[in-house]
Amino acid sequence: MRDFDVIVVGGGINGLTTAAYLAKAGMSVAVFEARGQCGAHCDTVELGAPGFLHNTHAVWLVPAMSPPMQDLDLAEFGLELRGTDVLFAKTFANGTNVVQALDPAVTQASLKSISDRDAAVQAEIAAHFLENLDETLEISRRGLYGPPTAQLLDRVSAFNDRLLARLGVPLSGDDLLRVTGLEVLELLFESEEVRTTPAALGEFTGQWPSHRRLGPLALSLSGLQPMAVHTARGGSHALTHALVKCVVAHGGEILGTCPVERILVEDGAACGVRLGPDAVLPGEEISARVVVSNLTLAPTFLGLVGEEVIGAERARLVKRFNYDDPQLLAVMYALDADPQFASAGHDPAVQRSWVGYFGGETLAEMRTAFSDLGAGLIPDDVMGGWFIPTRADPSQAPPGCHTAYVWTSVPPCPRRWRGVRLDGWDAWRDLGEPLADAVTDRLEQLAPGFRDLVVDRHVMTPLEQERNNPSAVRGNMIGGSAIPEQYAENRPLPGFVQGGVARSFMPGLYLSNSIHPYGATHLASGYLAAVEVAEDLGCRDVPWWRAEPLDWFLENLGTIQLNLGVEGNGGSPR
Repeated sequence: MRDFDVIVVGGGINGLTTAAYLAKAGMSVAVFEARGQCGAHCDTVELGAPGFLHNTHAVWLVPAMSPPMQDLDLAEFGLELRGTDVLFAKTFANGTNVVQALDPAVTQASLKSISDRDAAVQAEIAAHFLENLDETLEISRRGLYGPPTAQLLDRVSAFNDRLLARLGVPLSGDDLLRVTGLEVLELLFESEEVRTTPAALGEFTGQWPSHRRLGPLALSLSGLQPMAVHTARGGSHALTHALVKCVVAHGGEILGTCPVERILVEDGAACGVRLGPDAVLPGEEISARVVVSNLTLAPTFLGLVGEEVIGAERARLVKRFNYDDPQLLAVMYALDADPQFASAGHDPAVQRSWVGYFGGETLAEMRTAFSDLGAGLIPDDVMGGWFIPTRADPSQAPPGCHTAYVWTSVPPCPRRWRGVRLDGWDAWRDLGEPLADAVTDRLEQLAPGFRDLVVDRHVMTPLEQERNNPSAVRGNMIGGSAIPEQYAENRPLPGFVQGGVARSFMPGLYLSNSIHPYGATHLASGYLAAVEVAEDLGCRDVPWWRAEPLDWFLENLGTIQLNLGVEGNGGSPR
């Protein structure tokens, strides 16, 4: 087989993003994927009942905020984003709800129905963002799609200094880096309904608000601003498809059923790969100027490079790399109608949201739950997020029907649940269905009649997630825990990347997973890896590579179809 400028190991969406950029920039690129198809964490399949498409992991798609959406022409390659005008809803057992919408007036009305004071606080935060729009956008852009430099952190702290002073909160911007997100929310708001809504949004991102250093994120989410969150026509795998088409259209090669056994190293530098014995080309060695690993940290350095190459000290650090949060138990439902939340009596806008959260009704409850999870305990009262993608894209179910994806955070090695001792990782062999029953019971309380709508149900525990994607160690969803020692400039671990976020300590080896900011559908990890490889190979300065983060979303906000599957919308285009 011929050699390449760039080899990408692993065909996940961030590895594909890196490959697409470099192929379009004129490099010869090959992606080697162990499975028969790409996108293990961004997949859509028919699991049981015919016609119901289930997104098995990534559901909340956010590429609309990313430069790849424009630079790589993903819409031209078939990615048709769809959404609802209400972006997020948190529904409560007392019959109330809080909604976040594209229209700020809808968000404000929702908050005022709960607390005039909290609505005023949110309005001040939103006003600060709007009055300082250029700085707000620049910080948002560089925070996700740039390295976490000291200068950027200083800029964020100065911005937050002014906002906190405006709100009369006795913290500085630097203080935010030393407190948890839950502490910030307790200072900002008075009502538990409003306090817990940004906390739930933080958990959605995979960055638990109970961790220190996440004060700035909690403050930002408290603005409840419009977000670039969507599903896609046909489901999440449409993002994978678009990226695959882009790679191939620009001359890149994608080789499925080709697990890489080894990253080849010569004179201390990565120089190619050797395929495994089960590959279509067993034992083949292919050379490259650079290798990009889209596997997570431990499989890359312990599995593909090897302890004998990286040395005992680095191997020791990798073995201690934390994968223990966030982990999800996911329940996928086929439904014969749209669930009706009881809180629609308070504000019917909840029925126009395809994304929401249940449980965690007070900060104290959330704080206890996160503490339990960290100790290996499954909270007795389950809480988590729900998606009803068919409210945005009815093509994912038969006419008049719906799908739902509901998740709850779990420890990877559970030790106890509801007074019963469990045997850690092995407990997942029997625990999935009882936990799914508890999730269903909770949904029945909040949406009476939900249980009767269920046509089919499927459960994915962390065990199944790891089996589906062995690089997702213990089923971790973002390439490694976003804890302080593995966050921002510390990600993945101090000393493992040098001169950016993707260049590893080994010349010629780059990472597009486990790096800043974290693995997600915003494609930031893949974009940043592409930037650094292109700079080093001398192909960065091309005229089409110019998009700024958020530009595509702001320019196309009015063209994305909304509410196609919302009851009473008047039609369900397929």
